[in-house]
Amino acid sequence: MIRQESNSNKSVESLFVTKRRILMVGEIDFSKDDAPKIHFFNLAINFDKLGYRTRVLVYSPQNKLREEETSLININFVPNPLTGNKISRSFKYLLIIPFVVFEIFSFKPHLVYFRFSPPAFLYTFIIKLYRFFSCNYKIVVEFNDWVSDQRKIQGESKFKAKIIEFLQLRSVFFVDYARVVTQGIKRKLCSFKVVCDKIFVVENGTDVNHFKPINRSKAKTNIGLNPDFLYVGFIGNFAIWQGLETFLNSIPRILKIRGNVRFILVGDGPEMRKIRNKISRFKNKEVVLTGRVPYKEAGKYINAFDIGVAPFIRERNESIGLSPLKIRDYAACGVPIITTRISGLEIVEKKEIGLLVPPDDSDTLSAAIIKLIENPALRKKMGKKGRKVAEELFSWEFIAKKILKMIKT
Repeated sequence: MIRQESNSNKSVESLFVTKRRILMVGEIDFSKDDAPKIHFFNLAINFDKLGYRTRVLVYSPQNKLREEETSLININFVPNPLTGNKISRSFKYLLIIPFVVFEIFSFKPHLVYFRFSPPAFLYTFIIKLYRFFSCNYKIVVEFNDWVSDQRKIQGESKFKAKIIEFLQLRSVFFVDYARVVTQGIKRKLCSFKVVCDKIFVVENGTDVNHFKPINRSKAKTNIGLNPDFLYVGFIGNFAIWQGLETFLNSIPRILKIRGNVRFILVGDGPEMRKIRNKISRFKNKEVVLTGRVPYKEAGKYINAFDIGVAPFIRERNESIGLSPLKIRDYAACGVPIITTRISGLEIVEKKEIGLLVPPDDSDTLSAAIIKLIENPALRKKMGKKGRKVAEELFSWEFIAKKILKMIKT
């Protein structure tokens, strides 16, 4: 009996040693329901589901974490450099290095996966050096944006933006692979004479089990909307590149033609004050502003949309392309989509799950919205196809498999 227990323990120990392991490192606060957290969290879950022992190293949360999330993945925390004064923040960025090195030493990962932030340049450099003295592991950095362009449009100085661009470029030199979410980011990296063979494109995904169709009228009633109206909705970060000003400028023309339509904006962000001022001209309840909603409730709101819009602007977006989560969330909920004709969004038209319109053009946007309002059969057809496309091409499991296939681990 004692011998059997010993063999059993040995088997478990052997499984731990031989099972492929992934260490994920990200500038993420898991107490926030933002896109970086959702993306990172879902990748980690699906790497684990695919049989890879996955450990996540992220910033100490500023708020309490949800127990149902923390129980799904193995999380360790590092000091949060997003809090404190400039001196303490700089020190915390450096303090993360020994945490990463210790995780590599103790966890012995086969793959170290970074989500890019400017300090990742230093971290990738250090762990590549450490690889000479430790186990052999592959290093991957993930780019979801061209960060310097994002910072410039947010008002960052050209000098700081150039430094960030330099750090983003240099971080590629210390990794084995760079995973980017759009062809535009790959083209931009290649234009700086980065080795293109190490760069691969895998788009973003959605949780098809969390986002799924429910009865539209019931969804509207559940969040306090009048089910007698058609609702055109947006969900996400109220940032300038989302094109919410274009959306709001399209509303008067729509209301002039169709009085049975209402509009709902779900979210929050730096443009909130401007959005509030712009919707003050509309009558009560013509435009509903919900504020931020928890991620676990997001599907209820999207299912209240008869049409989901994502009117991205040309600036910043056209040069790098887009792979937005909201497009995939809309599709998973069976909601027809109207978005802009920008690289990365062609799939909306190709798969017939929505309509594409020129960016920064409120007249064309309003015409597209009116077209779908007046054609319920087309909305239903697009929504049904959207759900099918989400299940086949947008699930996080599908995305995780593509990443692992590209890095051959």
